Amino acid sequence: MQETRFDSRLFELIPHRPPMLLINKVLSVDETSSSSSVIVDEISPFFEEGKGVPAWIGLEYMGQTAALIAGYQLELGKVGPHLGFLLGTRAFKAHCDYFVPGTYTVRCEEKALVGDGLATFDCFIENEPKDGSDTLCLATASLSVFRRPV
Repeated sequence: MQETRFDSRLFELIPHRPPMLLINKVLSVDETSSSSSVIVDEISPFFEEGKGVPAWIGLEYMGQTAALIAGYQLELGKVGPHLGFLLGTRAFKAHCDYFVPGTYTVRCEEKALVGDGLATFDCFIENEPKDGSDTLCLATASLSVFRRPV
């Protein structure tokens, strides 16, 4: 997979690298929210010919988008270096079985922070229609993440 497929800002904010870097571009990031763009096509990890990428992979799209917030906070000096561990997911709902080829927007909002160690995020995956049709929310979840200092 070519590095040019990825926004260089990703490499500054999160430690993920191909082939396990699953988001392609930082759309926005601040101290409590982030959004990214994901391209699904035949060279995407986990792509199944004739179907796309299984919807459950959306949990990792959400997790990597949430990690952008921690990377931004680290950049600002608001947090120290740490590892993030996905502890759990509540209310994951996918309105499709597969993400078919196309471009998707992933949005995450930090909802709660308990000390320096535990954070929860509300996450959404939407399609990016090119034909003038409406944007559809294809998946939602609430993620619980533990931050462990390194």
